[in-house]
Amino acid sequence: MKIIGIVGGMGAGKSTVIALLNEVQPVSYISADLIGHEILLKGQPAYLPILETFGESILDSQGEIVRKKLGQLVFGNEESVRRLNEITHPLITKRVKEYIIEARNKAPGQHIILEAALLLESGLVDLTDLVVAVYADPDVRLKRVIAREGLEPEQILKRFKAQKEWEELKGAADYVIDNSVSLEHTKLQIKAFLEKIDE
Repeated sequence: MKIIGIVGGMGAGKSTVIALLNEVQPVSYISADLIGHEILLKGQPAYLPILETFGESILDSQGEIVRKKLGQLVFGNEESVRRLNEITHPLITKRVKEYIIEARNKAPGQHIILEAALLLESGLVDLTDLVVAVYADPDVRLKRVIAREGLEPEQILKRFKAQKEWEELKGAADYVIDNSVSLEHTKLQIKAFLEKIDE
């Protein structure tokens, strides 16, 4: 049983790879990004520290943090991003560790997939046994994100630029899965990957 970190640029198809992995061999799944959403809710551990740091302009009428407002407030400001990460990263890491224990108890023989947009930057990579980087050609990624989010190509390319370069992701990975061609092609690579790590 291994903890497998998944990385890949926007539109590379990480969710597809995770779904296919689970189809080939059932796995436990932990999303650090979903945990990141959870800890911002009222009554959760990041709520008050974030309010104290960034003020009440980020709240909706129910008093919940609006992630979009928070994002707009910190985007492009290194100091604000650093302060936000100092609050959220330790809390996310703590909860990921709890979920790993839970997953091991529930399904002892299953591999655990850990997906996190900032797997490398947040230090969550230290909790993994190996890292899989999901690759797709930039034009394929662009088409997928346009179809999924309905954004203008310029907006998407700006987001691509804000993410880690493929070379950096590839350099941090133990395995690469090319998700540019077809689902069958991706599935074959996943089967080969699982056979290798289950040896």
